Amino acid sequence: MNVNGIETAGYRVPGYDTRRAQRNAPGRDYAAQASNTVQTTQMPSGTFELHISNAKDGKAIGSKCGNDYSLTVYQPKDFDPANPVYKVKVWDKSGNVTERMVDVSKVDTKDCDYIDMFAYSSHLSASGECPGAQSAFIRAGANQHGFDNKTYDELFGMSDWLSVVKDAMETQYNAGNLKGYLDYKRFWDFLNK
Repeated sequence: MNVNGIETAGYRVPGYDTRRAQRNAPGRDYAAQASNTVQTTQMPSGTFELHISNAKDGKAIGSKCGNDYSLTVYQPKDFDPANPVYKVKVWDKSGNVTERMVDVSKVDTKDCDYIDMFAYSSHLSASGECPGAQSAFIRAGANQHGFDNKTYDELFGMSDWLSVVKDAMETQYNAGNLKGYLDYKRFWDFLNK
């Protein structure tokens, strides 16, 4: 989900609320306040916070809310492109957080969990190596679970993501959606290099 357009041009989207962490804290400048943006959304199973960026964890390169979780990939301040390691945080519906460092150069796309693959696809999009990777991955996961009904516990299960992306690609082709097919195909071709 792209949150850049929410509540822009005076249009309020029901169910979404953008707020700043420690709003107007004394001694903080606007840039520091803006780096602590938190997006909240109302899901059928509760309200979730989509953590975008913060001074401690770094710049968020990927964030999403699921049915009972929130997931964010952070590029740490000491990030080295030659050694692409990201901090990933996952919040469950009770607000408990699980943190993991993911070295995307070691992600096995044929046998990894959703968290590692989300970090990898976020890296591919953010670095420009495969600009549509994150979107294609999210949509392929949604295709697998029926409009992304994935649960917190399913984030930790291992999957062959090449097969998941291929299935989504073939579904679009069989439905006659050439644009959808090509979006998945670019990602699938990149993963198969």
